[in-house]
Amino acid sequence: MYGQQHPLMEKPGYSKVVWGLTFPQLIAILIGGKLSFELSKIIPTIPVKNIVLSHIHHLIPLAITLILLYTREQKTGLLLYQYIYHWLRFKLKQNRTFVWKRPF
Repeated sequence: MYGQQHPLMEKPGYSKVVWGLTFPQLIAILIGGKLSFELSKIIPTIPVKNIVLSHIHHLIPLAITLILLYTREQKTGLLLYQYIYHWLRFKLKQNRTFVWKRPF
């Protein structure tokens, strides 16, 4: 029927894959977990009798990944990894020189 359908399509959004996480978030958490696992192979445990405290430093890459994924920057409201990405793009942008000629 005429007038029942909006002519513009909806913007596609990220769909939740597992446990309310999007696919990029899930991949980032898996990469952080893999880095933590590889770190645990290289760095020995801390000599403490408590098993949790002896391996706590192996979780640093996973903690950094979670902080980047879920922390928002205050002024812009962007997620921290998005803010860092846009900030780096702005800083690494080539300086452009504009040549101005005086009109005759």
